[in-house]
Amino acid sequence: MKKLLILGSDFSTVHLVCEAKKMGVYVIVSDLMQHSPSKDYADESWNISTTDIDLLATKITEKKIDGVMAGASEFNLENARHICKRLNLPLYCESDNAWSIARDKRKFKDLCIKNSVRVAKDYYLSDKLYDEEFANISFPVVVKPTDKSGNRGMSYCNNIDELVDGYHRARDESDAEKIIVETQLKGPEYTGYYVIANGEIVLSYYTSMHHQTGYPDNFYSLEYLTSRHLKQYLAEMNDGIISVLKEAGCTNGIAWVETMYNQDGHFYALEMGYRFAGPGVYAVHERVSGFNTYRWMIECALGIRHKVSDLPKPLKSGYVECVGAYNFFTKREGEIAEICGLDRIEKLPNVVVDMPKRKGSSVRKNVNMGIIKIFGKDCDEMCETMNFINKNLKILNDEKQNMFIYFNDFKKVKDEYEEGLKEFTTT
Repeated sequence: MKKLLILGSDFSTVHLVCEAKKMGVYVIVSDLMQHSPSKDYADESWNISTTDIDLLATKITEKKIDGVMAGASEFNLENARHICKRLNLPLYCESDNAWSIARDKRKFKDLCIKNSVRVAKDYYLSDKLYDEEFANISFPVVVKPTDKSGNRGMSYCNNIDELVDGYHRARDESDAEKIIVETQLKGPEYTGYYVIANGEIVLSYYTSMHHQTGYPDNFYSLEYLTSRHLKQYLAEMNDGIISVLKEAGCTNGIAWVETMYNQDGHFYALEMGYRFAGPGVYAVHERVSGFNTYRWMIECALGIRHKVSDLPKPLKSGYVECVGAYNFFTKREGEIAEICGLDRIEKLPNVVVDMPKRKGSSVRKNVNMGIIKIFGKDCDEMCETMNFINKNLKILNDEKQNMFIYFNDFKKVKDEYEEGLKEFTTT
């Protein structure tokens, strides 16, 4: 029996555990959490930090473990890379160059420019913030670290005072040499998800992101499969992005690229990931495409080298079926005292729950506590399921206050869905 070690109990790990066990793999989960859904389902759990590379390497050797992987956590995947390289274990993201570009927005942006992929206009600022450096800047701009994900250290700036504050905020967050200052794009975000085998890359699916009215634009409560602007994405971005991923050195596994459809009517690349995406809809996407992303990545971790012929068919048409990830962003910090209604939701035949945070977990404001992934035969069914979730799910603190942002802007989602279908049915 093959043995697999998963580092961390974060997004996607519970799905990896369940899928690996279906494959007949013995699964171990390691982190410092006493209890988690991933550990509950695993065959064995270790209370060892994912940063304790020496102890993990010793245990892996003793247990004769065949593969090591992580979920959506970039931090844990970095630790998995160290372990796999030390012990000569299989590793889909073995290219240091590809991993570096995926983690550094500056390097990714430069590679996009080289491959004629449209990106936002750059401005240069030094840490000295000389007055003359502000002379040619047209506001509004975005300031962000090159080496952080999840919007950490990012600011939208409309004047020099805000830019100075934003720059210092990004510098305090970043470990990198440079800070990105660029023209602020305005428009909806879309993400292309790619599957890679032996250096060949195909677009597997394409999603849009939506925030609840009244909350920051980048708090994406819903990510779902859409057809809107897909034809333009295929014509304008897809080939260039594939070239970027190939030149970076992505040879196996999965990757994703976030883009924005700017108000000028064009796509712009924002950043890439060479790992699972946090809110990825992989668990229910299989019901649309027949492709099992979790199995694919487990096979990578166990040393199975996929052939080009194993790749899914590249995405070329619009969606009728609807798959979404409902993300529960916190609107206040605190400790989770009670989760109500989750048992009713888990009984629905068209949902998959990914909730690493449970009763007793402490959470910060503006972070994602969990995801419910939804399959719908169409957009109406997906939205009806989200409405059921809204009526039943409560995540409460000690003061009985609800801790997460409900999403209910269903009209906007349905309008986008219909617009996307028309793009593929109108000649």
